[in-house]
Amino acid sequence: MNQLNLIGRIVREIEVKEVGEAKVVLNNTIAIKRKFKHDQGQQADFIPIVAWGQIAKLIQSYCEKGDLIGVTGYIQSRTYQNKEEETVFVVEMVVTEIDFLQGRKNTSTISNDEAEQITVY
Repeated sequence: MNQLNLIGRIVREIEVKEVGEAKVVLNNTIAIKRKFKHDQGQQADFIPIVAWGQIAKLIQSYCEKGDLIGVTGYIQSRTYQNKEEETVFVVEMVVTEIDFLQGRKNTSTISNDEAEQITVY
C-alpha cells in the first residue's frame, strides 16, 4: 500500500507550469509541524509535493504561501540529471486529493475525478 495523508502549510509561492500540450504541474513543499523539537532545533518536516492537472489549478486558485492544507496521495521516487550532469535522487508526494483547510474559500475534499468537472478561472 502506498498512500499518504498530510496536513501542513504551503512553503513557497504557488507556481503552476505548463509541461506540454494541455498539461500543467505544480511543485511545492509542505511544512509539517512536529510534536517534538529535534536536536538541531528543527520543528517541522518539509515534504516536496507534486500536483498535476486540475488539482494543480485548484491549488493555484484557492491557496497561497502559508495556507494550511490537507493532501492525500502517494510517494514516488525518481532520478534526473542536473546542470552539472550529476544524478539527483528525489522522493516526493504526488497529490491526488486536497482539503482546503485555510484559504480564500472553504471547499470539501476534491479528487482528480471530481476536479475534471470543475471549471477553474
